[in-house]
Amino acid sequence: MAKIYAVIGTKGGTGKTSTTVNLGSILADMGKSVLLIDTDFAQALSKYFNIPFPANAGLTQLITRADPAGCISQTGFPRLDIILNDDSLGDKGGPVLSFLRQSSSHMIYLSLALQKLAEAYDYMFIDTQGASGLVQEAAILAADELISPVVPNYLDSTEFITGTVGLLRKLLPAPGMKTTIAGKPLAPCNVVINKMGRTRDAKNVVDHLRKEFDEAGDGLVRVLNTVIPDLAVYNKAAGASEAAHHFEPARPTYSPSAKETMVNLAYELQPKLTGTEPAWEV
Repeated sequence: MAKIYAVIGTKGGTGKTSTTVNLGSILADMGKSVLLIDTDFAQALSKYFNIPFPANAGLTQLITRADPAGCISQTGFPRLDIILNDDSLGDKGGPVLSFLRQSSSHMIYLSLALQKLAEAYDYMFIDTQGASGLVQEAAILAADELISPVVPNYLDSTEFITGTVGLLRKLLPAPGMKTTIAGKPLAPCNVVINKMGRTRDAKNVVDHLRKEFDEAGDGLVRVLNTVIPDLAVYNKAAGASEAAHHFEPARPTYSPSAKETMVNLAYELQPKLTGTEPAWEV
């Protein structure tokens, strides 16, 4: 049965797509079958990989018909598949948002579609747009857990509390109910500090954010111990359509390598994987 993560945040530029790709890739290299789903109308995840022969269908069919048949493309990496976002219009008249606006029942179509793939994959990651809206809400309702990358600065942390936490509160079950309209409890949110600088000021900011998020998160949020350093390798890997840990399996300096960081993140999210080492062909 697949574990479904939605990578969320109401602010852009926090590293949602990078986190989706690199966490999904490290799990695939640990021998797990992984599906990535691009729900961001900017299509950053869809453009990350070089896919010469995409599937005939994509996100539009997945959501509007709750049908994943013919929607899955191969990334070219073993055990790592993707559902591309084929709706480039988005809020400018695209089919996905138009469909979600028609009925509140349509909000669970993404969840229903992914349930049909639950036996085919170990993990699914839904990449979302840096905003709040119906697609983001559908992704949250479909997820078992949430991951929210946050850059350690005042503006990003404030947006997380007012925007992302506010969005989660909106989706809480009705009073007296234990489940959302998707028929399960609201997914807990794991905050991962991303683009962490190597200065004492950056560490002080992170310590402050951990305390602030714990107090303001209403029990909906936990801040992970693993942090993602602000390193050029993540941008370089994206430019080469590669996973960052393939680029940097080891690092001779103080900061942890991309491989070490993503392995630790995978272990923290899924403790049962502790001790499983990733392997890939060079």
